[in-house]
Amino acid sequence: MGKVINLAHPVPGKLPYAILPIGMYCNQKLQEAKAGAVLEFWQGWRHEKRVLVRKCKVQIRSSYFAFMAQSVYGRYTRVDSLIRQWEDWAITEGIGRNGIDKEWALLIEVKEIDNY
Repeated sequence: MGKVINLAHPVPGKLPYAILPIGMYCNQKLQEAKAGAVLEFWQGWRHEKRVLVRKCKVQIRSSYFAFMAQSVYGRYTRVDSLIRQWEDWAITEGIGRNGIDKEWALLIEVKEIDNY
């Protein structure tokens, strides 16, 4: 087991998926991670570890992305709102608004460490 990869994202709930922004300096370690890598999801003070099962790049302006975003984050999730959240996060992290890819995102599947 290598180093833990920290992610500023809520712990996945009922569905074991998360959609994360990518870019040259955005989630770089996650982009390079292989199945079996340990990910630690952080949201405020709450954090939990999960194991990466698989990942794939998804085109943001596709019906598949919209479908998965609504499945993972709720039926009222809008793609533009999600991108705006990512841009705000990138600015806060010092990456800059243009530090995230506006065409591609990373869809990951995780599972609890106990089940690994």
